[in-house]
Amino acid sequence: MRVFRRLLLWLAGLGVLLACAEIAPMAAFAESQPAVTEAKLGVEPNLTRVELSLTGALEFRVFTLADPDRVVVDLSEVGWKVPGGKKLQGHGLVAGLRYGLFKAGTSRVVLDLAAPAAVTDARVLPANGDQPARLAIDLRPTDASAYKSSVQTVLFASSGVTTPAVTEAPSVNPVLGGPAGTPPLDSNKAAVAAAAAVGAATKPAKPGTPVAPKPVAAADAPKPLIVIDPGHGGIDPGALGSETMEKNITLATAKQLQKTLLATGRFRVVLTRDKDVFIPLRDRFKIARDKGADLFISLHADSNPGTLARGASVYTLSDKASDAEAEALATKENKSDVINGVDLSQQSQTVSGILIDLAQRETINMSSRFASILVGDLRNDTMMLQNSHRFAGFAVLKAPDVPSVLLEMGYISSPDDERLLTDPNHQKKLSESITRAIEDYFDWRDMVRRT
Repeated sequence: MRVFRRLLLWLAGLGVLLACAEIAPMAAFAESQPAVTEAKLGVEPNLTRVELSLTGALEFRVFTLADPDRVVVDLSEVGWKVPGGKKLQGHGLVAGLRYGLFKAGTSRVVLDLAAPAAVTDARVLPANGDQPARLAIDLRPTDASAYKSSVQTVLFASSGVTTPAVTEAPSVNPVLGGPAGTPPLDSNKAAVAAAAAVGAATKPAKPGTPVAPKPVAAADAPKPLIVIDPGHGGIDPGALGSETMEKNITLATAKQLQKTLLATGRFRVVLTRDKDVFIPLRDRFKIARDKGADLFISLHADSNPGTLARGASVYTLSDKASDAEAEALATKENKSDVINGVDLSQQSQTVSGILIDLAQRETINMSSRFASILVGDLRNDTMMLQNSHRFAGFAVLKAPDVPSVLLEMGYISSPDDERLLTDPNHQKKLSESITRAIEDYFDWRDMVRRT
């Protein structure tokens, strides 16, 4: 069985290589976009300057938001080549800087403010000698009332016009979580190539060719659908390591897990995001519900003020946290919708979208069963926390009819775990462990249903 699995994994990898020729033109297009290559913070008495180094011309606008206080900079879509990790933590009036794709055609930078600040200037400085062109934004201290009076007004823009800011959430495809019109994430060329390689898709036989008998009827049943949720994304970087961001680790591992699952030939797979883009929490589990998922797995990397904490853990939904650390983690993760530069708290669909009837014991029990299997398989390949299966009120797990778990793959605050989490070989090993657990879970589920 293990030899067969290795063969399938090799064939799936071959399918991905075949698909690369199709992806190359898109990569070339991405390289032609203007890029932000560096982000600097300069602090002087009564002045904090933010400078973004640019490789080409772009349009921008700057506005502010309150509760929490933020300066938002919208740019025409750019590539991001800024080093990640703790270097993005702020100084002066800026407590932190986050960036990423907000919607098609628009990139966004969010400056979390340490204190109320007035944006006194924002302009593109032309290239000068060895110094590239830069977007410079000047912040000066102000009082709370003056700050609130500026909220949701465009203070500076490339056209110099001051107009009300448009802060609605981008148009979202209700099934895929991406911009409207985005093709399904589980129909990419790599997936098709991998499926063809393992015989999941076959060509019509030539006339006169003997036709092999069809497999038993069970093979005609729809394959279980697994929805993989790479945590964070876009302007929400998640936890910060020394040189890395959680959002990049979760996306890389999710893509590897998708490839490994497809190579088994047993499952369909959808990613809630397949690029560095922000998706609200409620839309993540809505994808699972709308697509009729059989299992939902949200991937994350934990952080701790110290550097000694290490190991993976698996969470399932409960209205009562298993310990104080679990409760604190759920509270932190559930706030990710607030930081995207848009206030979504008044959306009426939010309430109806995340209400869950905890009386639906079957879904909770199925989630716990998979969590137990997952913990057992992960122990063979990675370090686990002592209390590996934990419970907390994560918003992203609140699909009432889809068994769901949240996997913290390790601590990005630990140098040892950070090194592993960014290693493609370790990501592959994790994906293989998760895939084994998923196969074991569905073997158990199918056995229960037959009895």
